[in-house]
Amino acid sequence: MRLVRLVILTGLLWFPVMSFSAPVKNLIWIISDGTGPEIMGLLMQGARAGALADYPQKTTALEQLLQDGEQGLFFHHTYGSVVTDSAAAATQMATGVWTLPDRVGVDFQGNSVPTLLEMAQQKGKAIGIISDAYVTDATPAGFTAHVFSRRQKMEIARQQLALAPEVILGGGKKYFSTGENKNLLAQARAQGYQLPKNKKALQKIHSGKVLGLFSDTNLPMAIEMYQHPAVPTLAEMTGQALDILAQDPEGFILIAEAGKVDWAAHANDAGSTLAELKVLDKTIAVARDFADKHPGTLVYVNSDHDTGLGSFTYQVLNPQGVARKTQEGEVLYDGNTFYASFDTFAKLEKQRRCLYYLEEELKKLPPEKLTPALVEKKLRAALGYPVDISDFENLQDVPGIFKQLNDSYAIVWATQTHSSAPLVGVAYGPGQEVFKGVYHNTDILPKLKKVLGWSEE
Repeated sequence: MRLVRLVILTGLLWFPVMSFSAPVKNLIWIISDGTGPEIMGLLMQGARAGALADYPQKTTALEQLLQDGEQGLFFHHTYGSVVTDSAAAATQMATGVWTLPDRVGVDFQGNSVPTLLEMAQQKGKAIGIISDAYVTDATPAGFTAHVFSRRQKMEIARQQLALAPEVILGGGKKYFSTGENKNLLAQARAQGYQLPKNKKALQKIHSGKVLGLFSDTNLPMAIEMYQHPAVPTLAEMTGQALDILAQDPEGFILIAEAGKVDWAAHANDAGSTLAELKVLDKTIAVARDFADKHPGTLVYVNSDHDTGLGSFTYQVLNPQGVARKTQEGEVLYDGNTFYASFDTFAKLEKQRRCLYYLEEELKKLPPEKLTPALVEKKLRAALGYPVDISDFENLQDVPGIFKQLNDSYAIVWATQTHSSAPLVGVAYGPGQEVFKGVYHNTDILPKLKKVLGWSEE
């Protein structure tokens, strides 16, 4: 009898350690292009301070996911280079193998390698790909195609249709309807795809296969979406995709790219970046709501690389005085500094136009037209509030105008390209603990295969 009790007690102690949760059935992977930790902080800090009108509760869906999920830090360098591009980053995440910048779905030697979505199809799962840029862009291509260069968009479109995901949504219609691909949409229709042309048509589709291309190139920048009411947002496309994919009894994998955070950060445009982050946040809320209602669903949110390294800073108002006092051994912080205000977030929310487009417009004007009155008028229309540029220098230097605008916000951007800054990945749902710690983007696929029950590693 004592032996039986010992065996039972030993079993009770051993069972929790050796028990495994059921494999993940559904995966929603949201990739926010160009979104390093400092860009995430732009949204979360603005909401926490109560300065963002869209967040009276002072908490974003992103922050709540970070609080409730499991987060890790990961690197994203490629084979032989410290800094990546979106093509290499997507390929390494989708395949778990090392590659080179510009490559899509191939390793650093040029060999095609299977992607997560191809593996999911072989396992009998439904698959979907969404981008609010265009579906043939580098990030979605890395999961759906195998080409030597991300610039081969016509070939990428053909391969995407050959892969035949249940859901393809985003921009990039011209790659499916012009030139050598002029008959691709007709081919898609013959394959059973429904082809909604706008938001209203998409909302009517609840089953079957759907190929929705709502713009010839990328979808409009978020800050200008008010001018395009017929175009669905990333959150709306994601919600509709989940409605369709959830009907598959074997489960699904959906990749949704918030593609234009990167574009706004490349332009060093804080207002546009903030608007794109709000789109990301609404998409996270949609994904989390689905996961909470459908057990067995894992949500994973990350980025492919950082863009811009933009952040608030304090400004030295009297550099000459500070330099003199520093030489004399006095303290730097003695009234010669300006600290960025949370009021800046309210200004950023008023912005109505992407500054990249305004900059390109101003560059086309002859120098004599670039008067203070014209520049102030254009900036006021784009920013949504009066701008005092009386202290701005050299209005003939158009990029300098926007650099000085950022200076007036006390926003500093390190670059207009990518950086090697490590990224945050957050998982929410069954198996989320696997994504804790520090890893590399080539480790993401093995981690996903583990929680999906596809490998014992």
